[in-house]
Amino acid sequence: MTQQAVGQVADVADDPICRNLQNISILTREIEKRLAETLKVNATDLAAMEQLVGSGALTPGDLAARLQVTTAAATQIVDRLEKAGHVGRVRHETDRRKVMVVPAAESVALTMRELTPMLASLQALVSSLAAPERAVVGAFLEQVVGIYRGTIERTGGKQ
Repeated sequence: MTQQAVGQVADVADDPICRNLQNISILTREIEKRLAETLKVNATDLAAMEQLVGSGALTPGDLAARLQVTTAAATQIVDRLEKAGHVGRVRHETDRRKVMVVPAAESVALTMRELTPMLASLQALVSSLAAPERAVVGAFLEQVVGIYRGTIERTGGKQ
């Protein structure tokens, strides 16, 4: 690490907002790790479950695109999740040629049981903000998300 990079890291560590953003990132990874342990899945399979719980159902191709993996890799992920009882495959309602991957109700319930206390606390915190505070925090977080997306694009990922 160059002297300039060391100085930039020190500046981030000294700023309370930057330190809290770093802590959120670290704590998010810890929560994901614990949720993966609860569901008895690996990190990639957890990412797939997050997409499925959020969407309700996806085709394997859509899941592959969201996870930025090949369709073959997505099929392996779905196979593992199906074997573990976390997902099922069903035919699309209107296009019977398509197969949809659907999260198992029990797995969704387990996930929500783990996350609901945190989500409720975050919602209460957001609700406690006055409209001007919400606007400032919202704008700030949008910019943070933009920086994260820019970093992903710059380092070769899609987003």
